[in-house]
Amino acid sequence: MNCITKYCVSLVLISGLLLIVGACSKKEETPKVEKKTEVIPPQEVVIVPTLSDEVFFEEVHNKLQDKGFTISEPLHANVEMFRAETGITLVVNGESLLPLHIYKLAPTDDRLSNVDETGSIEVSLGSKREPLAVKRMENFIIYLHKAHPDFEKIMETVQ
Repeated sequence: MNCITKYCVSLVLISGLLLIVGACSKKEETPKVEKKTEVIPPQEVVIVPTLSDEVFFEEVHNKLQDKGFTISEPLHANVEMFRAETGITLVVNGESLLPLHIYKLAPTDDRLSNVDETGSIEVSLGSKREPLAVKRMENFIIYLHKAHPDFEKIMETVQ
């Protein structure tokens, strides 16, 4: 190799090494973190019912426990969907995806007579209204999905 080529190769190697050393030794600049005040959105008030809210709730709970079912504490019920005054949800035998729903409707609710005739009540699912098969006891409606493994036993016990 001639002298100029050796000189150019050496110059390229030295420049490359200087770039690598310079890049490794350069301190990373971290941007200053601005403290933001977090805006907490208003929380939806969820009222968890208790058995003592309605005597009927307590009666159903006790009947199921007496028959040997494993019953959860009352959980939040979707009162808006059924347009009910109050309601509870109970997980029976650990089937949390298929809970027992009990809702109290106003005694003068026109939908109660429809339940007697058809065995279903119209519920609100988003913007749609769909019929849902329920059982009526006085002004209470009881809903349990038919896929629940103990559907027949639970419905017999509740009535």
